[in-house]
Amino acid sequence: MTRRLHGVDCPINDIADYSFSWSADGSPRFPNAISDWSGTPLTQRERRMMALMGEITDKPEWDRKVFDDKIVAKWRAEALAANADAEPERVLTEKAIDYCIEEIRDHASKLKEIQMVPAVDANGVVYKSDTLVTAEMKEALRSAAAPLEDVPDDKKDWHPHSGEQVLDLVHPSLFPLLYGRSTVLAEGTVTLDDCTSYIGKGLVAPVPEDDHVKVEHFPGRSGWGRWGHDPKQHFYSKKYQWLPCEVAFRGADDMEITSYINNLHPQLHKPLYEAIQRIIAKAIPMWSACLSRSDDAAPPRDDADAEWIEPTEKRPAAENEAELDEDDIWDLDEDWTRDNRTLSIPDIEGSYQTRANHGDPTKFADLRATFAEQGLQVIVKLANIHLTPDKPDYAGGSWHIEGQLNEHICASALYYYDSSNITESYLSFREATNVEHLEEKGYEQGDFEHLERVYGIENDEAAVQDLGRVNTREGRLLAFPNVFQHRVEPFSLADESQPGHRKILALFLVDPHIRIPSTAHVPPQQKDWWRGMVYGLDRVANLPPELAEHVLESAGDLPIELQEAKDIRLDLMEERKMFVKDVDTRYQQETFSFCEH
Repeated sequence: MTRRLHGVDCPINDIADYSFSWSADGSPRFPNAISDWSGTPLTQRERRMMALMGEITDKPEWDRKVFDDKIVAKWRAEALAANADAEPERVLTEKAIDYCIEEIRDHASKLKEIQMVPAVDANGVVYKSDTLVTAEMKEALRSAAAPLEDVPDDKKDWHPHSGEQVLDLVHPSLFPLLYGRSTVLAEGTVTLDDCTSYIGKGLVAPVPEDDHVKVEHFPGRSGWGRWGHDPKQHFYSKKYQWLPCEVAFRGADDMEITSYINNLHPQLHKPLYEAIQRIIAKAIPMWSACLSRSDDAAPPRDDADAEWIEPTEKRPAAENEAELDEDDIWDLDEDWTRDNRTLSIPDIEGSYQTRANHGDPTKFADLRATFAEQGLQVIVKLANIHLTPDKPDYAGGSWHIEGQLNEHICASALYYYDSSNITESYLSFREATNVEHLEEKGYEQGDFEHLERVYGIENDEAAVQDLGRVNTREGRLLAFPNVFQHRVEPFSLADESQPGHRKILALFLVDPHIRIPSTAHVPPQQKDWWRGMVYGLDRVANLPPELAEHVLESAGDLPIELQEAKDIRLDLMEERKMFVKDVDTRYQQETFSFCEH
């Protein structure tokens, strides 16, 4: 098979031959949040239904309790009581709650086999699992990561601008691929066990041309496909690319990391490699599930058309009504009717089975079957959030998607393996919304208040909907497609007199339809790794120290000293900050626009 690495063997935006599809059966690539995705708008009631199902499936033994009618009756009463002060468009009816219970029971019947459940199930799906990663696997990861934490204070890599709250253990922004400087093997691959022997080998990665960083080649979906390329926007980088490692399928369930994880020495951290690859194996079925939404997406749970009920009583006469002309009286009638009418919202139509039976199972993604021969590319990150009595609060993160388009990230898996003395923490999700869906709904000229209320939107405001949040408690594995913006919500110390922390393993899946330069192609760039390898050579070890150091200093442009790598990281972060801003700008550009008929 001819190698085709984006950014090396072909332009980084060379996806003109790839049309978008969710299915892995013949699909050329998975979607991204920038130019491929806009979801069907969800009613406020449906989003409350998703929140209710999320709350129930967070309960202990929910999969057993949901079949206990007495417990379900209690849940139902609690849900109905929560409606007491809710606006009509947000009320969970008996039928809506019945729908939720039916859906949860379906998930419960499958839980023992698949060990995951939807946490947010809208146009795309966020999955959660509290059992796929066992307690033994969690402890193995915690133990293997400990040596990265147990270092002198001056060696700790606090993430820039985090106020010494975010500790980077392994981060892809350090020693990334540098276009115009990093080397890429022309043929063959960098082997895992002796990766340092390849340092300096290969050809310099070319700097992308201006035409190769345009987004306009993407076959966008409704709404988003209308956008053209803005040269000032930073969707592709001409400077940097995060480096994934290569991961091979082994047997029916296992995975093996076959190239070095960037910034994690394979010889010094073998137990951590083993722990990470076991968790990658558990993420595979979750990634397959969350990438399985077909083009013919499941129907919404609630899509009934609301209507206004006109007041039956007549408008009270105005004091000066006799002096008003016909147009003024008409305006008074219209204003009074709008102020006194009632919004009638039909109940949920149909049952969960309509949604459950939707879709073609033969089109569902199966990463292990489809990509068994080539394997996957995965970007790895390990980071801790540390809180102290002096700094007891974490402010949360910004709305973002993972990676720039150079990385072609199609899905993420986040494993929360250690939490101590912190309040409950959440990850929130939102998505761009297909404005045409609502613009095509019927409404009288200038009268679209019912749509605003039912869907929780505003005319001329950004076509973005919050989908909900997921609890990120210890032991939980999350997986979701890279079509959502997500954000870490604020959390604090539970006991402000004691320190606390949250530790996470993040795995970012590169779209397997597209291959990018990985650590199998780019030799290590860490000078410390090279220094260790060079000093291990007999011919260098026997040299006087000053001559040995001269050998190291004569290396030239590669490898790179840690301090320079940190300086490069600051520039990369600045560029990605602009990327986050540009993505958010695109989210804000598309607005709900209920035009005058």
